[in-house]
Amino acid sequence: RRCIGLPGSRQRVAWDVLGGVLIVYDIFVIPMKVFNFPASAFTVTMEWFALLFWTLNMVASVTVGYPKHGVIVMDPWQILISYLKSWFIVDLITVVPDWLFVFLEAAGMVGGEDNGSESVKLLRGLRLARTIRLLRLLKMKKVLDAINDFLDSEFSSIMVSILKMIILLLSINHVFACLWWAIGLVYEDDDNVMTWIKKGGYDQQEWNYQYLSSFHWSVTQFTPASMDVQPMNIVERSYAILVVIFALVGFSWVVGSITGSLTQLRAMSEQASKDFWLLRRFLRKQAVPRALSMRITRFIEHAYTKQQQLMSIGQVKVLSLLSQQLMDELYCAINLPALNIHPLFEFVNELSVITMQRLAKDAVSRQQLAAGDTLFQELQNASGMYFLASGRIKYSRTVDNEVKSEYVDQNEDWISEAALWTVRWLHVGRASATTNCDVLCISPKTFEEICSMVKPVANIVGRYGARWIEWMTQKMLEDGLTDVIQGDEESDAIRECIPEDALLDHDKGSMQAQHADKISVSSSASEPFAGLGRLSMTSDDVSAPSRENFKVQISEPCGSADLNGSPTAPEVFGDCPRDQQEAEQLVPSDEHEAEQLVPSDEHAAHGVANGVA
Repeated sequence: RRCIGLPGSRQRVAWDVLGGVLIVYDIFVIPMKVFNFPASAFTVTMEWFALLFWTLNMVASVTVGYPKHGVIVMDPWQILISYLKSWFIVDLITVVPDWLFVFLEAAGMVGGEDNGSESVKLLRGLRLARTIRLLRLLKMKKVLDAINDFLDSEFSSIMVSILKMIILLLSINHVFACLWWAIGLVYEDDDNVMTWIKKGGYDQQEWNYQYLSSFHWSVTQFTPASMDVQPMNIVERSYAILVVIFALVGFSWVVGSITGSLTQLRAMSEQASKDFWLLRRFLRKQAVPRALSMRITRFIEHAYTKQQQLMSIGQVKVLSLLSQQLMDELYCAINLPALNIHPLFEFVNELSVITMQRLAKDAVSRQQLAAGDTLFQELQNASGMYFLASGRIKYSRTVDNEVKSEYVDQNEDWISEAALWTVRWLHVGRASATTNCDVLCISPKTFEEICSMVKPVANIVGRYGARWIEWMTQKMLEDGLTDVIQGDEESDAIRECIPEDALLDHDKGSMQAQHADKISVSSSASEPFAGLGRLSMTSDDVSAPSRENFKVQISEPCGSADLNGSPTAPEVFGDCPRDQQEAEQLVPSDEHEAEQLVPSDEHAAHGVANGVA
C-alpha cells in the first residue's frame, strides 16, 4: 500500500501530462511515415524514450488508485484487477509491436529495403501495426482533465480551451494531409492511372515539400481557399468528397467552439468593466470624498481579483451534493493551514481529526479587511480569536504612557486567544490592517461546544486552558497585558501548556485508551457533554481598579464521576452547562498573594479590570 499513490497527486499528473505530450508526438509523427522522411538522432531518441515510457506506464498504472462510486480505491489487488479489465489490453497491443520491431531490426531482418521482397513486406506490415499506438488517444481525455484541475482561473481555462481547439483543428488537417498523400501513392506503379502526385510532379520533390503541399490541400477543404491540386481518379475524388463532408460538420463545430470561448471571454471582461463603471458612477453621484472613493475602489479591485483566483464555496453549486463528512473535510483543508501555526490546534488535529474538521467548518468565520481598516479598538469586547490567512496587521497598545506597536504576520502570529478561555475579554490595544487582509475568527462558544463533543479532547483542551491562564498571568506581570501572541517567540511556551501526559500518550498512539480513567462522564446518559468552565477577571469599578475589588472567578463544575463511579475533582473543562451559577469567588488569601495579582502598570490594570486574563 505504501507504493499506491493518489490519482490526483502532482507526481501522477506530471506523469500523465508527459504521456499526453508523447501521444501528441505520435499523432504527428506516425502519419508522416508515408513520406519516408529520413531518420535523425532526435526521432531515434524519441522512439526509444516513448517505448520505455509506455512500457513503464504499464507498471505505473497498477501503483495508482482509481475512483469507484465516489471513493478512491487504494487496494493493490483491486487496482490490478481493474487495470487488467480496462487499459491492459490497449497497452499490450500498442507496446508489443514496438518491441517486436526492435528485436527484428536488431536481428537484421528488417534492416532495409534491399533485404528481399519478403523483408520489405514484413517491414511495411510492422510499420502499419505500429499505427495502433494511436489508440492511446483514448487516454487524452484523462490527461486533459488533469490539466484542467490545475487551472485556477476561468480566464486560463478559456484560453486553454481555445488552444485545444486550435491544436485539434491542426491535427485533423495533418492526418487528412497524410492520408491524401497515401492515396496518391495507391496507383504509383500503374502508368495507366493518373494521380495528383504524377500530375504535379510531386514525386520528384523533397519530402518536406510533399508534406506541405498535402497539408495545403487539406486546409483548403476546410476553408473557401483553393489551390492547383485536384483529384485525378475515382479514389482521390471519393476521398475529397468525404473530406469536404466532414469539414462541413467538424470544422463548423471546432470554429463554433472557438467562437463560443472567445465570446465568453469577452463577456467576462465586459461585465467586470460595467460593474466598475457603475461603482465609479455611484461614488460620484453620492459625492463620496475622493480619498474614501479611492480606498473603496482599490479594495474592490483587490477583492474581485482574489475572488477570481480563489472562488468561494458558495460559487460552486455542485458542492451542495457533498456529504456532511466530506464538506467538513473540505472546510478543514481550506482553513487548517492558517490554524495549524498554533500548537494546540496542531495537536488537536493529530488527536481528533473529526473535531478539527468541525472546528474549521462551524467555529471559523472569515473577514476581509482593506488597508487601513480597524479590526478592533481598545476596550472593545472581543468576539473571538483571530488568525491571519493573508496580509499584515499593526497592533498598538499603551504601556507606561508610551505607545508600543508590533506587527501580526500571516502564518506566524495570532490575536486574542484569551477570548477562548475567559468569560469576557476586553481588547487591550488597537489592531488595524496595513495591507488587504483575510482574517479568520474562531467563535468561543462554538469552539467550546465542539470540543465538548469528544471527551479526550475536552479533557486535554480544558487542562490546556487552565495552564494557559497561569502562563498568561505570569506574562502579564512581566510584560503587561496584550492581545497579540508572537508565534515565532512564544510557540514553545504555548506548547508547554499542553499536558505532558497527553503528549506522551499521543506519541504512543493510544490517547483515548490511556485517558479512559481520567475522563469525567455525565451523570446522566442523555445529558450532553458540556463545555468549559471559563475563567474571568472582573472589576466592580472600571475607573478605579485596586487589589480590593480584583476578583478571580471560575465556573463550578457539575457533579461528575469517573468510570468507577467515584466523584472527580473539579476541572476547568467539566460537565458544567454555560448557564450554571458561577462558583464561589477565589479571593487572595494574604497580602503577599494579593500583591502578586496587581497589574504591573496603570494601563495593564485598566485592561485587567475590564477584561479577562
